[in-house]
Amino acid sequence: MLSILIPIYNYDVREFVSQLYNQSMQENIKFEIILADDASENKYRKKNSELTELEQVTYIQLEKNIGRSKIRNFLAEKANYKNLLFADCDMLIKNKNFIKSYIKIHNSDSVICGGICYQKQEPKNKQLLFRWYYGIKREEKSAKKRSLNPYSSFMSGNFFISENIFRQIQFDENISKYGHEDTLFGIELQRRNITIIHINNPLIHKGLEDNQTFINKTKTGIKNLIYISKNYNYSELHKNIQLLQTAHKLQFFKPLILFLFYLSEKIILNILKSNHPKLFLFDFYKLAYFYKKSV
Repeated sequence: MLSILIPIYNYDVREFVSQLYNQSMQENIKFEIILADDASENKYRKKNSELTELEQVTYIQLEKNIGRSKIRNFLAEKANYKNLLFADCDMLIKNKNFIKSYIKIHNSDSVICGGICYQKQEPKNKQLLFRWYYGIKREEKSAKKRSLNPYSSFMSGNFFISENIFRQIQFDENISKYGHEDTLFGIELQRRNITIIHINNPLIHKGLEDNQTFINKTKTGIKNLIYISKNYNYSELHKNIQLLQTAHKLQFFKPLILFLFYLSEKIILNILKSNHPKLFLFDFYKLAYFYKKSV
């Protein structure tokens, strides 16, 4: 018995849900797919509400946006089965045995993460190039590599969890905007000694943001990280997050880094938005922005 839970925001999920539905039917299991739309634009509501024509699919329309953490908790509350599969809405299935792979390995004592991947061909729209390039280089990781740091590698875009474990933790609803809700969830799993099993069962991340949107979301995530580091007693943050480690190591050079950032910010952004983005410049940008907002 399986509850597939998908939060939606401004994305057409019809193809993805059809894939999930067909694979679940092939496995001959009891299942449901619950979709919760977090106050999307009307054009997406109209398209996605068509999915209610499928049996076992429930579509819930929220009139007010409640945020990334709260909507996932909301979906878990609506689930009727003990096994929960969470997936982001802007995905497609790569593995023809995606559902079967989770069912085969699942147990009630562990969390299973399948990972994400990206299409190998770069997007034709150059406004999406930076997001795709970052995903290929930094987010697409094998199960073996993710298992080296299992808790810091936790991602909410594709994971399998029992209802019992989820209710022990849930997503922190103080984190409503983009960034680090996954970090806190992973730390809570670690503190409870709940095993995370990483497997090679990725979903294809299709929902690429344009350059400026991705940079803005990154900045929001950094603000969330600053808020968490100041207001939460999580020593694990400095062990799990490279940005915090680097910021601590280079604290002596903070004035110089901020000065260089002041001189070069526009140049860095232009390079990141170009056809040849440089990730080391993005790392510098994030570090300088962290220092700037930590003042």
